[in-house]
Amino acid sequence: MSIDLQHIRAVVFDYGNTLVEFTARHVEALDAAIAAAMQAAFGPFDLRRYAELRRHGYRSPYSHPELRESTVPELLHGLVRELFARTPRDAELEAIVAAHDEQFVRLVDAPDYLHGLLERLRLRYRLALVSNYPCGRSIRRSLARTGIDRYMDALLVSGDVGHVKPHPLLFRTIAQSLDVAPGQAVFVGDNWLGDVQGAKRSGMWAVHTRQFDTLELFDREEGHHDADLVIRHLSELEEHL
Repeated sequence: MSIDLQHIRAVVFDYGNTLVEFTARHVEALDAAIAAAMQAAFGPFDLRRYAELRRHGYRSPYSHPELRESTVPELLHGLVRELFARTPRDAELEAIVAAHDEQFVRLVDAPDYLHGLLERLRLRYRLALVSNYPCGRSIRRSLARTGIDRYMDALLVSGDVGHVKPHPLLFRTIAQSLDVAPGQAVFVGDNWLGDVQGAKRSGMWAVHTRQFDTLELFDREEGHHDADLVIRHLSELEEHL
């Protein structure tokens, strides 16, 4: 399939496993940093149970009837309650949240080709980012550290909105922020449900990038839309836009 470029004015990107890599090794390192901070605050705990709770937490927004997102403090508060049967004090919770934030920002790097790609695209299109992540602050700090933020005309993070893609609110809001109609925007992402289906349902064009090993695997279901374009590497995008 191909994209009708005549009226395209904006390109909207997902973040993890689209612009930057955030695969299983990154998640393991992030979970290890959280676990270490929890152990420092509360003592030893069942690491197997911790891993189960973390896996459930990653998927739970997609099974909520309203695609409800939690914040990192809410998620970590729940972990402490489950693992230690106690409510964390504010200072204890803040220390664990800080460990999460620092490790997330440290883990994310921009690939060498990305800055040139975004620089060239922004000469022709407005650019934006919509990320499913429970902490908008971590995403913004990461974008600043990698320098990606300077290319973006708008940014939206599920942790700030309260819903995850494919909820239509995120797609409507980013289109309004860019002052474009949905049909004037191309959405690029790795998540079959959140990115491809969310974009198509909202009236945007959808590019499915399969460069990285996505953490969020969803089966094709009846009524799902095809992507307008499938690419194996983000650098291929310029060939079609």
